[in-house]
Amino acid sequence: MAVDLRTVKMSPLSANLGPWVCASIPLDDLPPVFIESKAGALDTIDDVAAWVTEQRPVLDRLIIEHGAIVLRGFPVRTSADFATIVSCFPAYEGSYKGGAAARRPLDKGVYEATQRTGEQTIQIHQEMFYVRDYPPRLAFFARKVAEKGGETIIADMRRVSANIPEKLRERFASSGILTVRNFAPPTGSMVETELMDRRGWDFAFYTDSREEVNEVCAKRGMEPHWHDDNSLTVYSRLPAFVRHPVTGEMIYRSAIHTNPDQRATREKSESAIKLRASQKIPSDILLGNGEALNDEEETAMLRVVDDATIAWQWETGDLMIVDNLQIGHGRNPFVGERATDVAMMN
Repeated sequence: MAVDLRTVKMSPLSANLGPWVCASIPLDDLPPVFIESKAGALDTIDDVAAWVTEQRPVLDRLIIEHGAIVLRGFPVRTSADFATIVSCFPAYEGSYKGGAAARRPLDKGVYEATQRTGEQTIQIHQEMFYVRDYPPRLAFFARKVAEKGGETIIADMRRVSANIPEKLRERFASSGILTVRNFAPPTGSMVETELMDRRGWDFAFYTDSREEVNEVCAKRGMEPHWHDDNSLTVYSRLPAFVRHPVTGEMIYRSAIHTNPDQRATREKSESAIKLRASQKIPSDILLGNGEALNDEEETAMLRVVDDATIAWQWETGDLMIVDNLQIGHGRNPFVGERATDVAMMN
């Protein structure tokens, strides 16, 4: 079962982060590391930025060693504040072009986390798992927590990788993963639709030029397939495991484990059933040879990911930075207004 940190004791962590903060980590070496500002310290966003800049080597090490850090109690209140902190780290030179859902910009380098409505669960995944040049790190900012639920959850993908059954690991390693995504013809809209396959490819690629889409796909390791009605299917064929550039670990990087949830969601919607039936090439995540996981394999993957998933009560102003290979993320359903920002980082 997923771990709820509200039921887990925290252990102080000695991290040499200066006298203005204290750090702690859940027992059993679970991520994330929580770094809390002491009362009366670091009162302005400029103070926080100066502290982050000074402590960057330590913060970078903690992110590598533990997968994620959460800054809590700092005066980060707006998207502009969040952008100021993100700018203390190397910028990701890529973009969201070709992403599963386009993001509306909120400030320099800062985007809305998602437009998905509150009743929907977002399953654990690594950002842009379906492209070759994924962002190494992500930052999340809880600008406003929901009245109920809406927690950003994470999963230790190192633990997932270690616990995948051996036969399934061999299938993943030999076949790789094929991700199939569909886009409608251009709509001119940057508003998410109920069914993701109905968003225009201009929404996801930030252009209405087929030539530019083809260029993005070539750069990001995707294969575009154009249909007569100007809709688009994109294939991504990637390894199931990626070697971490710093630790050298081989880490599972895919969302094939989300198939049962996506299938259950589609089956509840008459419009989703009709849309899928009309598609020449339905969206899916498959083994590289085109085979789907069987029921036993899907159940095993769901169990492995759930056992590595971690949840806690977020507070408005929390800022989390994750290693995007070591840590997957998702979102619980929520009630009320919720505003979460995201930024990609090197």
